[in-house]
Amino acid sequence: MTPIEDRLLGFVLGVLTGWVAHWLLLHWRGRRTPPVARREGLADAFAPVPPPAAEPVGLSASEVSAHVRVVDVAAARAAGFNIRHMDDLTILEGIGPKIDDLLHASGIDSFADLAVQRVEDLVAILDRGGANFRLANPESWPRQAQLAADNQWKELKLLQREMIGGLPPAEPRA
Repeated sequence: MTPIEDRLLGFVLGVLTGWVAHWLLLHWRGRRTPPVARREGLADAFAPVPPPAAEPVGLSASEVSAHVRVVDVAAARAAGFNIRHMDDLTILEGIGPKIDDLLHASGIDSFADLAVQRVEDLVAILDRGGANFRLANPESWPRQAQLAADNQWKELKLLQREMIGGLPPAEPRA
């Protein structure tokens, strides 16, 4: 055999050996939760939660998040959102991975947290993030986040289709 064939055979055997070892370990340990749930620690994250007894009024962001219903990921996907997990802030118009990281670092971890934020506070968070974040306009983020927290995915999709540069269309003046 040529050296290339030797290396190719060694590679294929290595891959097969690794796969068999992985399979044996999984079956030896006994897998109870799906791999995605185990990897992300979300085994019970998508379990239905009963709605709160009364609507929260005048609560802080953390108290509101404790009372908010679970985000319906299946409905979000059906409406055309590429949502990866509950409270995936990157599905909101104008929020990318870097801004998502900045919001999480500031304690805004869910749609409910973002929905109760004032635009001025969001601008201050973006300013603290540096010059690269100052171009983002968070004016529509609380409204979008509220629709997502309320599982109003079709309404959110319609709002995002009407947006121009991350902002809702201007109201017609009479």
